Amino acid sequence: MDQSEWLKRWNDRSLRYAQRCLDPARPIAITCDSDRLARFDTQYALLSAANLLGRMTPNVILAFDDVPMHAALPWSGTSLHAHSLTGMRAANPFGNYRARDLSAPDFRIHIGRGHEGFVIDGTGWNAYVGSGPSPLPNQRDGNGFGVALAVVVAAAQLFHEHFSPISKPFVCNALDWSATVTPHEHDFFRAPDIGRVHFIGLGSVGSAALYYLGLMTRTFAPTLIDMDRVKVHNLSRSPIFIAADCVDETKHPEGGVHKVAAAKRFLNDIGMTDVVSDPAALHQSAYWRERETGTPDIVVSAANEYDVRYHIEMGYPPVQIYATTGKNWQISLLRHLPGDDACSMCVFPPDRSKIPMACATDQTTLAESGEQIDAALPFLSFGAGLMTAADITKLTLPGYPFSRPRVSLNLRTAPVVTTTPIPHRKGCGCEHRDEMVHMQMITGSRYA
Repeated sequence: MDQSEWLKRWNDRSLRYAQRCLDPARPIAITCDSDRLARFDTQYALLSAANLLGRMTPNVILAFDDVPMHAALPWSGTSLHAHSLTGMRAANPFGNYRARDLSAPDFRIHIGRGHEGFVIDGTGWNAYVGSGPSPLPNQRDGNGFGVALAVVVAAAQLFHEHFSPISKPFVCNALDWSATVTPHEHDFFRAPDIGRVHFIGLGSVGSAALYYLGLMTRTFAPTLIDMDRVKVHNLSRSPIFIAADCVDETKHPEGGVHKVAAAKRFLNDIGMTDVVSDPAALHQSAYWRERETGTPDIVVSAANEYDVRYHIEMGYPPVQIYATTGKNWQISLLRHLPGDDACSMCVFPPDRSKIPMACATDQTTLAESGEQIDAALPFLSFGAGLMTAADITKLTLPGYPFSRPRVSLNLRTAPVVTTTPIPHRKGCGCEHRDEMVHMQMITGSRYA
């Protein structure tokens, strides 16, 4: 596969979704307040920004000083520049990724409190995107979710506005998903054990959830279940897949390595060894069908094939936290707690199981084959994964849950966050689920 064909496939899903990509000739330069470069949350944001922007465009500049990676990050002590550049080049070997000083043609996005232009800031759970200086309070380090949310929103506005200045500032906190600033400070450097997490589906959203959770903490034991293989078009939407995971699809149309193998490679790279992977559909996986009572502790259901919601719900699941993306640039974070009225089949009935609902977004039909495929934008997948990881981490905090069970982030125009209940669907299969059996199945799980 030559460079032209490779890049065509790399951009394929963004072109199907939005009919355009970012101008590859326009450099995007990431700058940062020098006095915040050593902070964990700042580096969490810089890693996220380089990863996301590097999958949106082949022209990214690191225009901030190089520093060693924070001790709480997986690659402690290594060069932040070297790690970021290596990651971007691994995802797109034909890109133009480099570190240099800011220059006149660059479109600048700034992470920190200063600068008068395109500012991305976050402290604790709080996120801000707008003109500088940032209005956020300067809270203690140890939580990167707020600033990473700001990175996702900024990437969406950059794409929507075609490199124009921000017209309306965005303020939100990722604790209760309200448009306010929260004083709550949570330090995850010594996070309690999250438990065994089943990732059902390792497409764009599932792999992004794994990425953001793994950067924040390694105190969980993942089981990875997905039957699919990595293809070139997956690279622009997943923060963990790289070109080496793919093969020449003109010769091997099934794709490269299994997604669970690529995800396991990422987890091993960040120092996690207690990883179970199964390249199978959920209904075929012994890790789900034959699991013991009390396992897993959490289910991240980021798949959308083979009536996966039905198989999850008929298996008497524990806490479910996952996010979906939609065709109008929206992300929905959903939570189902055992014993609550609504289950995932209330949201996605079995007879609608073929509609896009998890890692998929807008379904497109290929004219040449009639195949139904999913099309997406990178920041939607990254955002859905980030929101999922944030809510999983909150399970360890007193007072959980902090919001209603459905959170929607709309990024089509000015970004807006809303929270709503999930109503029970009359006639849903969960009406006939035996509560005693369900309780027996989850007894012993961490959040029962």
